[in-house]
Amino acid sequence: MSYQLYSHTLPSATPGTQRILKAHHFGEAGARPKIYLQAGLHADEWPGFLVLNTLIKKLIKADEDGLIKGEIIIVPVSNPIGLGQNFHGYIPGRFAFSDGGGNFNRNWPQLGEKVERLVNQQITGDVETNVQLVRDAIREELIALPELTELQGMRKTLLALSMDADEVIDLHCSGEACMHAYVAQEFEEYFTPLLGLMGAKVALSELETGALSFDETNVSVWRHLKTHYAHLMPWGCRSLTLELRGENDISYELAEQDASALMKYLTYRKVVKGKAPKIDASQVTFFPLDAMDLVKAPIAGIACFHKDLGEAVEAGEVIGEIVDVMADDVTQSSYPLIARANGVFFARFQRRLVACGESIAKIAGREHLAFREIGHLFED
Repeated sequence: MSYQLYSHTLPSATPGTQRILKAHHFGEAGARPKIYLQAGLHADEWPGFLVLNTLIKKLIKADEDGLIKGEIIIVPVSNPIGLGQNFHGYIPGRFAFSDGGGNFNRNWPQLGEKVERLVNQQITGDVETNVQLVRDAIREELIALPELTELQGMRKTLLALSMDADEVIDLHCSGEACMHAYVAQEFEEYFTPLLGLMGAKVALSELETGALSFDETNVSVWRHLKTHYAHLMPWGCRSLTLELRGENDISYELAEQDASALMKYLTYRKVVKGKAPKIDASQVTFFPLDAMDLVKAPIAGIACFHKDLGEAVEAGEVIGEIVDVMADDVTQSSYPLIARANGVFFARFQRRLVACGESIAKIAGREHLAFREIGHLFED
């Protein structure tokens, strides 16, 4: 058996407290391909917890049967800091309460320029040599990252586990949503089999969002180096963010379905021995992220949606309304939510009491929207 479970202790934030990250390792260290999966970086997004718990059980059985060929690392609970932010029974796990606050999945350390300085005199004509050279440099720069605070320690640990992987799969979810994903344009074809297996019909595609998110950070070094060395520098890592439907789409049945799909994908990538799965990716559609309409609440009130998730919509169509519960004239208290893109209504707020100006629904469109700014495509 190759299965190992490691606990990584984070710096203590306050006297008497300590948090840990648990990483499940399968296969021999350094074996290829290496795939890294994690869940719950936004600590209020929980479907991935149960999915990875189920996947780990399957991989333990595969390991006992001698079927692990590459290396797999799974961190099923990647943000114990956010999970500890329990406020009267509610876990606001998207933003950090300490360490300056901010979205847990934004502004991760960028190592591209530092790695380039280490390798720029050593790049060869052999791409495999270059990949190993860069991975060694990444490891060196990761060691130098600060870890004085709990958040710094968590980020450093997660990057150390993931940045030498061939693939990084970061599991998230939305408030209420269809299965969908955020994928770099360069990886559309590569990840189409995964999306087909997961049953995702919507994938948002972009070059760089400007968010410096976890999955983008894992490929940022390679993207930076490819602009300088072109064909001499292959993609040493590919990544995506997979959105497992909505916050409350949690059940043994869904976890089994998703974990089985991930297991088939690991077999497809030959990390696990087995018969190649049949993949139907005919329903997968990529939509430009700068064509995604963020439908905003025109007033504060109660949101009522008229369209179901997964339905096609047209620009100008009313997908719902906000009811102003403070209106003097209740007969004139509803304000329409109007789509600004032709596409698919794929995600919306779970909370129905909304504030004025909040983005409460998402429509995957097909044509660039003038009000969407490249490099600033995510709201916190």
